[in-house]
Amino acid sequence: MLLKALADHAPHVADLPPAHYRPRTVRWCLTIDTHGRPQGTDEQGRPVLSDLADADRRAGVVLNAPYVYRSGAKPPPTLLVDTLEYVLGVPKGESEKAVQEALRRNTAYIDLLSVWAERAGGDEAARAVRVFFTRGLHRATVLPEGAKPSDLVALSVVGHPWPHLAPAAQQTWRATVAARKSGRAGTGRCLSCNQDRPLLDSLPEPVKAGLIPVPIGRGRDAQLVSVNTSAQGRGGRIQLADIPLCEACGAGSTAVLNALLANPSHRYRMPDSVLVWWLKEPLDLGLMDTLLNAEPSDVAAVFAELERPRRGSGAAGVEANRFYAATLAANQSRVVVREWIDIALPQALERVAAWFGDHQIADWRGDQPRPVPVWLLARCLGRGTATAQGWRYTKDSEPDDAHRRLLHAALHHTAPPLALLSHLNQRIGADGRVDHPRAALLRLFYNRAFATDNERVPPVLDENRTDPAYVAGRLFAVLESLQYRALRDPDTGQGPNSTIADKVLSSAKSTPRARMEPLLDKSQAHLRRLRTSGAPKDRAAHHAYFRTICELHDLLEHPLPEVLDQQGQSLFSLGYYQQHSHDQRQRRTHANANANGEGTDQEDQP
Repeated sequence: MLLKALADHAPHVADLPPAHYRPRTVRWCLTIDTHGRPQGTDEQGRPVLSDLADADRRAGVVLNAPYVYRSGAKPPPTLLVDTLEYVLGVPKGESEKAVQEALRRNTAYIDLLSVWAERAGGDEAARAVRVFFTRGLHRATVLPEGAKPSDLVALSVVGHPWPHLAPAAQQTWRATVAARKSGRAGTGRCLSCNQDRPLLDSLPEPVKAGLIPVPIGRGRDAQLVSVNTSAQGRGGRIQLADIPLCEACGAGSTAVLNALLANPSHRYRMPDSVLVWWLKEPLDLGLMDTLLNAEPSDVAAVFAELERPRRGSGAAGVEANRFYAATLAANQSRVVVREWIDIALPQALERVAAWFGDHQIADWRGDQPRPVPVWLLARCLGRGTATAQGWRYTKDSEPDDAHRRLLHAALHHTAPPLALLSHLNQRIGADGRVDHPRAALLRLFYNRAFATDNERVPPVLDENRTDPAYVAGRLFAVLESLQYRALRDPDTGQGPNSTIADKVLSSAKSTPRARMEPLLDKSQAHLRRLRTSGAPKDRAAHHAYFRTICELHDLLEHPLPEVLDQQGQSLFSLGYYQQHSHDQRQRRTHANANANGEGTDQEDQP
């Protein structure tokens, strides 16, 4: 299960904070000497706070500090590092109620310090802190201008910079949290470590605010398990009654999750959720980096790993390993686990390899099929604009769930929802553009949602395919290329400002016969213009275009389709893109042959 997989991963996480600690931004520091006297004072001898903020760290310094999820009418203090309200008794307002609450919190804070001092025995720092607070010197502390009751303040003792990180403080804090978060559950068998230990009533640490994206507003701390009322729990049981966890496993699971979510190498943030992943036994295998970034060398490494023989001592590192992933969202202060994946690592490798095999496609600029990163496949579902640097997609214009749906399809080896295909076909029509990312996504949709083994669309042009929609798309591409060639300026080589794709691609791919038959009639004028231009290259181009149009007509057993559904529109766009890509490769081959003296000066490719 998710909690066990997280807890088991704790030994593999570097720089994991101590139990029930988390990185917190501390703004102020109160320094005292080993005799319990303030180290910094004003002219009247009153203690002053040191500001830990500077030009680079405007909010303060980040320290591993005691932390526990606290709520209710009387939230308890944390050890040594807490807000000004707890440490110095600074009220949140001027009302009597606020003053009394600040006094209560400060008293509870000092009581916790006394517990620590008792447990620490002769610890010099503990003794100094206890003396300072029992004398009431903290009440005279001068507040800096702009200090807020919610600001965090840490204590420092000369010779003991951060006493909250000392072993005695860690042990005291761990025992304190265990006492607060357990009691009702008693002792039992932990579902994670399978040991008989005291069980938690609730998880002591939440998922840190901001680690899980929220569509609107600011994120808040969110509990991984939150069953607050009997109506929510099975059989009326609340909190962890149905998920018996010991203190070590409960604290470790959330701490590991926070660490993974904070590490860009283990998470991918999306508009409405976040995907987090890890391996049971860490390996130098960037599986998800390959999926997300699609670097050709990394993709080749995934295929090579699959082909490697599974024998010998090194094979166990992959064969016996497991791949874990979770898609998390947040609803108020609760974590929503949208998806949990627990599969063997070889199976994960197979799914990622299949993902690239199903979508990579040859583009106009290269000769080999090229993969597309997941983020770009999602981004191409949004709006785009032509810029001086080329076509650019507008960030956040894609559907909010596009990233999540595509990752689900990749990790489960399924087809993405057809609603995304409908959206993609709509965007292609609106923009009049099928580029490499969109063609790759169309190929993925078709191969996974519609095709049988014999009907799959290959990554390069299938010149023998007779699907009417595919042939219609190829024919439209040839007609567009013919128009551009016939109407381009003979001196500058500049073609028309807009082509038939800019004007009628949207309607041509949905109603091919009505739109393309008039275009075929107009193509005769374009062919005549090439034939009568007098230039040898134009006459050669005329023969090439005429031959290609005739060959495409021969592939059609019936007239062009009247109407195409989503499946047909996908095939039309794929035929259109792959024909253009094929023609570009042919032109490069022809140009290279001429440059090497292996060809003729005449152009015989459309």
